[in-house]
Amino acid sequence: MSGGPLLVGVDLGTTGVKVLVVDSGTGATAARTYRDYPSDTSRPGRHEQDPADWWRAAAGAVREALAGLDPGAVAGVGLSGHMHAVALFDDRDRPVRPAMTWADRRAVAEVRELREHGDLFGELTGNPVVEAFSAAKLAWLVRHEPEAVRRAVRMVQPKDVLRHHLTGDWGSDPTDAAGTLLYDVIRRRWEPRLWARCGADERLAPRVQGSAEIVGAVRPEAAEATGLRAGTPVVAGGGDVSCAALGAGAVADGRVYVNVGTAAQIVTPVPEPRAGVDRFVFARAGEDGFLGMVSSYAAGLAIRWAERNLLASGTPQVPDGTADRLARGSGPGAGGLTFLPYLLGASAPIHDPAVRAALLGAAPEHGPADVARAVLEGVAYACAAAVEQLLDGAGAATEIRVGGGVTRSAVWCEAFAAVCDAPVRRLRQDASPRGAVALAGIGAGVWPDVAAACAALDDSEPLTAPAEHRPGYRRARRRYTAVAAAVAELHRDPALSGGGAG
Repeated sequence: MSGGPLLVGVDLGTTGVKVLVVDSGTGATAARTYRDYPSDTSRPGRHEQDPADWWRAAAGAVREALAGLDPGAVAGVGLSGHMHAVALFDDRDRPVRPAMTWADRRAVAEVRELREHGDLFGELTGNPVVEAFSAAKLAWLVRHEPEAVRRAVRMVQPKDVLRHHLTGDWGSDPTDAAGTLLYDVIRRRWEPRLWARCGADERLAPRVQGSAEIVGAVRPEAAEATGLRAGTPVVAGGGDVSCAALGAGAVADGRVYVNVGTAAQIVTPVPEPRAGVDRFVFARAGEDGFLGMVSSYAAGLAIRWAERNLLASGTPQVPDGTADRLARGSGPGAGGLTFLPYLLGASAPIHDPAVRAALLGAAPEHGPADVARAVLEGVAYACAAAVEQLLDGAGAATEIRVGGGVTRSAVWCEAFAAVCDAPVRRLRQDASPRGAVALAGIGAGVWPDVAAACAALDDSEPLTAPAEHRPGYRRARRRYTAVAAAVAELHRDPALSGGGAG
């Protein structure tokens, strides 16, 4: 296949920005760069960022990525960004205060109050009211910083700030709009009643355009900052969850994407929005429709915790990959050890945020290799349970794609593949910036739709487990499921969990 126009994807993550440049003719990566930026966590629950840092990091990363490439060959720029933020700007395009990110958790009281109108939020948005979403944070600002809200003329999401710097235009897209809990996902419009519940006015809502729609061109001052050519088309882009699903190729019924990082997010296309305490709804990027998502709260987090606290052997710094290296000295099933990775609560096969992690079945013959393998297998089984939970009532998986830092572990990959009934493939690169590239290509006319974009950008490879290992993994997973149920029951018994009177 011959080369084609270059496409740039910019993914504004929670801690830093990733830039990916792809040759659309071959699907090959021409360049990728990363730059981080700070977060203010100086008070309990606070997680804020300066929007100016987003632009400085993104502009620098784009310029670095384009070094040595022909900017005139770039056919389009796509944007992705972390979701559920509150970024308020005044009538002179200045932020009125730092942006509150999805990780800000101060709106506890506001969540309780908004849940009194939970039926309305669930009916219109498909999601329960939780602290992560924008609506709760906006209500918090109305109560605690009303002057900032009065000064604001618009509320946007992180990737929308990059759009403004690049093109001079303000607006958002359906994926980020749906992630605010202020948008009617069925009628595809901002809902005044939801804004009013938060004490705010719908006048703050930005214009919504399709994720792959060209919304402007790179202006001269942005070209100077980024190295892009002035006039390069820019598309609206999407929220990072939706872009990740697109970049992973989870665009057909039965196709599931499992992103296994610090936590694990599992997404798949669903026919309609359905609210639930453990399931969230997102809009698809680049096409109509919805995504369902569930999480396993501690994935890489549980592995790193085990490496530092169970496998460190007094070492002050534990290298990444320690668990995988040690686990190769044990076999499937970890010699009968079972680890529940519930450091932050359980989501599947049980849902209980108060349940905590456990390591069961220890005997004198067990050593670090068995512990390491039990931890990696436990995270794999938790992810497999979350896939089944997400698909409950939606049919069977036809293919599962996995990505994220944990998938660098060969032991985790083998255990996960062994207990899944659908084919499993691993992504070689991050999905969110690849989704942004797909949107840029669709908007620029390089590809006609998301199916064609995903086919051109597919960089996945198959994952399998040796046939002789599969029975051991499946027995271990059945043991894991039984142990999870027993631990949940133990937690529910007041006399045993510490909640009894005596």
